[in-house]
Amino acid sequence: MPKIFTPILLILLTTTSLLILKERKTFDIRTLVHIDPIPHTKELIAKEKYVEAEEYLSYFISYKYVKENPQSQQLLQAIKSKREDYGYKAKKFLEGLTQGKSDEDIGKASAFVSDFLIVGDIRDLSIEGKHYIDNKEVDNVIVALSSLGILATASTVYTMGATTPVKTSISVLKYGKKVNKLPSWLSKQLITQAQISNKTKSLDNLKDLLQPIYKLYDKIGLNQTLNLLKNTKNIKELKSFVTLASRFGKKSNILLKITKGKAFEYAKSMPNVKSKNILYASTYGEEGLKGLKKMGEVKFIKRVGFSSNLAKTTYKGNLNSFFNYLLKTIPSSLLYAIVILTLLYFIQKIYIPIRELFSSPLLSK
Repeated sequence: MPKIFTPILLILLTTTSLLILKERKTFDIRTLVHIDPIPHTKELIAKEKYVEAEEYLSYFISYKYVKENPQSQQLLQAIKSKREDYGYKAKKFLEGLTQGKSDEDIGKASAFVSDFLIVGDIRDLSIEGKHYIDNKEVDNVIVALSSLGILATASTVYTMGATTPVKTSISVLKYGKKVNKLPSWLSKQLITQAQISNKTKSLDNLKDLLQPIYKLYDKIGLNQTLNLLKNTKNIKELKSFVTLASRFGKKSNILLKITKGKAFEYAKSMPNVKSKNILYASTYGEEGLKGLKKMGEVKFIKRVGFSSNLAKTTYKGNLNSFFNYLLKTIPSSLLYAIVILTLLYFIQKIYIPIRELFSSPLLSK
């Protein structure tokens, strides 16, 4: 190899090394590891939580790394077959009707319908009344919601359905209480507001509290609403979840779950990033959203190799693929070594001529 190529090669290697080190300083793509949904899906199936299992696995199934795994397809089919079984459906329907709660959609529907009608409110007040007579613990939240439900039913009839959203929200909350998905702050608020409503015979004081619940239910359904609701800490956070649901729909709950509740903060800080790119980044967990924010949408999508129709630049070509490979595989220690060795090489090349210059007979005279 001609001597001239040595410094050129070293400059190219050093430049590439510095570019990789600079990008890793922003965000090291090597920290990203896809979430494998299969283990948790199996756990949910073992607990017979088929709705949660399908919801969780379905979140990931459209992505190539999960879709191409035969086991994921088999699991999803097994879950669907179980949920479509007529005997299973009948059992869950009766469970919702008699107990007022169920872990399955058809059971939730029957429980919700019975609760939406005045029959459910009377049933629950009777149950709590019996608890009181028998000196057992009375669920004050259920009592509060049942009394509100009766008032809302009367108002719905009187106003020709105008208060239906209020009645719907109350039924959602009562169901949430029965399946332990009401946060403590909301339970306290409901008892206080129910006392006010019963005195005034009006539901006006509940509008601010119930409106975001109805919006969530209208956008993402009962199951998703309750899953989001249980993670709220106050009314402000409840309203913020309406925004999240508006953007990510029925994927909102799993999005929050796999990012340890950080999804809303990241999504809020990236209003112009495509929702589908945020969802894909979330398959790496919270680290994925962190990388998306730090690197920017275009660079992140380029680095992870996700197929996305970006409005800006489209990255193609072998050169980019090669750089991605280096970025993911070459140790930082090797990159630092290349930079240091190159520096030493050029110091030596400069030092020898300078030393010879200063030691020449002409300068010594």
